[in-house]
Amino acid sequence: MAAPLHDASTAPGNNLVAQPSRPTNVRWVIFGLAALASYINYVHRYSWGVIKPYLLEDGVVNEQQVGWLDGLIGITYGLGQFPGGLAGDLLGPHLVIPCSAILWSIVAAAPAVVTAFSGLAIIRLAMGLVQAPCYPCLGKITQSWIPRATRTSQQGFISSFAGRAGGACSSLIIGSLLMGWLGMTWQTALVTTAISGVVFAVAFIFLFRNTPRQHPKVNEAEAAFIEQGEPLATADRPLRWNWSIANNLNLLAFFGASFASTFADNLFVFWMPTFLVQEKNFSPAEMGLFASLPLFGGALGGLCGGFLNDWLIKVIGNRRWSRRLIAGGCKVIAAGLICGSLLFEDGKTIMGILFLCKFFSDMSQPTWWGTVTDIGGPAAGRVFGMVNTVGAAGLFAAGPIMGWVKTEYDFGGLFFFVAGVYLVTTACWLMVDCEKRLVT
Repeated sequence: MAAPLHDASTAPGNNLVAQPSRPTNVRWVIFGLAALASYINYVHRYSWGVIKPYLLEDGVVNEQQVGWLDGLIGITYGLGQFPGGLAGDLLGPHLVIPCSAILWSIVAAAPAVVTAFSGLAIIRLAMGLVQAPCYPCLGKITQSWIPRATRTSQQGFISSFAGRAGGACSSLIIGSLLMGWLGMTWQTALVTTAISGVVFAVAFIFLFRNTPRQHPKVNEAEAAFIEQGEPLATADRPLRWNWSIANNLNLLAFFGASFASTFADNLFVFWMPTFLVQEKNFSPAEMGLFASLPLFGGALGGLCGGFLNDWLIKVIGNRRWSRRLIAGGCKVIAAGLICGSLLFEDGKTIMGILFLCKFFSDMSQPTWWGTVTDIGGPAAGRVFGMVNTVGAAGLFAAGPIMGWVKTEYDFGGLFFFVAGVYLVTTACWLMVDCEKRLVT
């Protein structure tokens, strides 16, 4: 049974005319918890890329093997999307997110005590599985706790900015702070970082409830404010799916863009720390600082991309071409920047250029979310699951393919390969029509 709502106007002693109470602000605590979940999720997910050069240095694995290990997470992450979302629907984020956080924290620390390829493979598969419920549950939280009028911008902050910032801070925390400044081994640094997930899970259990009306600190005014404008369920009106040839081709083009875009992410997450250690001889502290730069660029790009989307739609009045210009055009700029970075020898200069590269590359992320909503309509969650599963398949494929490219053509070949992938992604986006509704 839901806990009673607190309403100041009904407090004892208020025997005069009751005044409408002001909404409490618990929703902002929940917003902070959701953003923190996204942040910590990425800190732990990206920790693999930070420790990878030291696994290679210690001879635990070779470059071809780490390519496969990079990609294995994509298998279980993709397969776990629907079951994770279903668990969130049936059990609620209040239970699923802290359980998931504790499990992924344990898995994130596990490479510190595993010294065989087979064990690391199991760890990578496990990481995808235990992290899969997080984002479907965060989507449920934003639907339940964030007012409809501001939901998109706040969801963008949670899913894009906070997550990317967490990924950027992973190398700073593990490499620069713990290994560089505090002198820890990478094993100790990994375990220390993992503890944060357990602390977060405990705080989440105490501070979060599945809905505003279940939270003892939420008053009636805040619950009504959150619910304002939320449409009622219409179970008597079934969804109608339009599986025409044109819609299928449109969805395939969207799938292609999602599949290809994961290759660039694979470079910046899993190969950039190795590039700085192997090619540029950076210390752990330097590596942690400069490997984070492109990821911070991506976080800022994602934040700016949402505002640019809305502005361009207003200016040119064409939703389809606004999305195409931002998602496709920014990838072309990113391709030019990553190729241009090869003209320089200084590692710090290269990372400054790659900051801009990732900034423009990730400006397309809000376009991706917006297109899912445009195409999916009332079934946007299911369309999100389909497209994200294809993206996870791309993550799996990117691991061994990019490991082979690095082995055969070194980092120069890897950079040119990603530039080519950016252009393929642009070609796919030019075929995506966000106004073709898959569901009515």
